[in-house]
Amino acid sequence: MKEKFHEYLENIKKDLIFLSNQVEHNIHQSIKAFVTNDEKLAKKIIDDDKKIDRTEVEIEDKFLGLLAMQQPVAVDLRFTVGGLKMNNDLERIGDHAVTIARTVINIDAGKILETKDDIPALGEMACKMLHLAVNAFIHQDAELGRQVCKMDNEVDDFYDGFVKRTIEVCKKDRDKLDNGFHYVRIARSLERIADHSTNISEDVIFMKEAKIIRHHFQE
Repeated sequence: MKEKFHEYLENIKKDLIFLSNQVEHNIHQSIKAFVTNDEKLAKKIIDDDKKIDRTEVEIEDKFLGLLAMQQPVAVDLRFTVGGLKMNNDLERIGDHAVTIARTVINIDAGKILETKDDIPALGEMACKMLHLAVNAFIHQDAELGRQVCKMDNEVDDFYDGFVKRTIEVCKKDRDKLDNGFHYVRIARSLERIADHSTNISEDVIFMKEAKIIRHHFQE
C-alpha cells in the first residue's frame, strides 16, 4: 500500500513539473509577444491557457483524492499540502502570462517608451525565479528555495524603479500615457510572477523542514 501511495505521489509530481513547463513557456512567449508586438502570438497564449487551467484542475483532483483515500501523514502530508499550493500558484502565474498577452494587444506600436527594454529584463528575472523555484521543488532543495526567496527583493526594487521611470517619461510626453499604463500593467504581472515563485519556494521549505516562513522570511 505504501509503495503504491508513493508511486501515485511521484506521478503527481511529474504532472506538476509538466504544468510548470507549460507555464514557464507561456511567460517566455508573452514577453516575446511584447518585444515583437506580435498580436497573433499574444492570442495564442490566451488560447493555450485553457490547457493550463485543465491541467491545474486535474492535478488538484488527484491531490484531493490522495488526501481522502490515503490520509497521508508527516512528510507525505506536507508534500501533499505543499503540492496543492504550488499547483494553485502555477495556475495563477499562467493567468499573469495571459494578462501580459491581453495587454500586448492593446499597445500602440507607434508610441514606444524609453523604458520598453526594462520589461524583458524584469521578465528574465521573474522567469529565473520560477525556474529555480521549480528546481527546488524537483530536488526538494530547501536551501535553493531560500535563495529564490532572497531574489524577490531585487525584483521588487527593479519594479519600483521601472514604475518611477515610466511615470517620468509619461509626464514629458502625454501621448505615451496609455502605453505607459500598459507597460506598468505588464511589469506588475511580472512582479506578481516573482511573488508566486517565492510562494513555491517557501512551500518547498515547508515540505522539507516543516517550517512555515511565509510573510516573515529572513535572510
